[in-house]
Amino acid sequence: MLVMGNEKGRINVSVANMYREATYRSEVINQGLLGELIKIEKKDKDFSLIELPDGYKGWISNYQWESEKNESYDSRKIRPHFVKIYGKPDSDADTIRDATIGTEIQVIRENNHWFEIFLPDGLHGWVEESTFAKFPACTRQSVIQLVKEFLGYPYYWGGRSPKGFDCSGLTQTVFSLLGISLPRDSWMQHRDGKFISENPEEAQTGDLYFFADNGTKITHVGIALGDGRIIHARGMVKENSLIRNNVNFSEELFNSFVDVRTFF
Repeated sequence: MLVMGNEKGRINVSVANMYREATYRSEVINQGLLGELIKIEKKDKDFSLIELPDGYKGWISNYQWESEKNESYDSRKIRPHFVKIYGKPDSDADTIRDATIGTEIQVIRENNHWFEIFLPDGLHGWVEESTFAKFPACTRQSVIQLVKEFLGYPYYWGGRSPKGFDCSGLTQTVFSLLGISLPRDSWMQHRDGKFISENPEEAQTGDLYFFADNGTKITHVGIALGDGRIIHARGMVKENSLIRNNVNFSEELFNSFVDVRTFF
């Protein structure tokens, strides 16, 4: 039975797949991260149609979110790529959850180099002090330093965490970690970015390259390293070049290149 509503909730697992339809057989179109505040638009027996803070909508399993009990959320952002959340302030204790970089979790108190945290389902957990190292300000150089941390991580359609990125999930994540909000999909990022050039050699460090595999519809995006080089997620997060005779030149990227845009 489909229930319409305006309930709010929070993602209760490290990474929750969002599906195009209310079935696991449907396409994964995005992901929600632990603790993210969501708006529940429809609720079925097994799935709910949710909206993320950036406005993106999709269906997630009802086992992977909890009703929001307190919108006053004193949270801190996780810095390591992967973090274990323990049941006690002891690295030998049982793990009760995991989380990924950029996840915002509610902190209760600090106790001898450990932080006690509150999870959306009401459980209390513990993370080590190093969990909350600061992110730098968003500069062209900090974008490159951060995206290089993800080199070699696998591609995952709809992914936006180190467990697997798609192309626009990678760019959105990198900029979000540094304090700049990008929309979710590559065509949206193209729409909102400031046009720079149709010459790939004119991209500055931290600009975005956009591509259209068929026709004019934007289907791919990556981050410019300068000198025609790009880091992007295709198969894995990797470096390629749009300049012939350069190391890692990609004919495929060269032929589908559209333009350079920026959020600086």
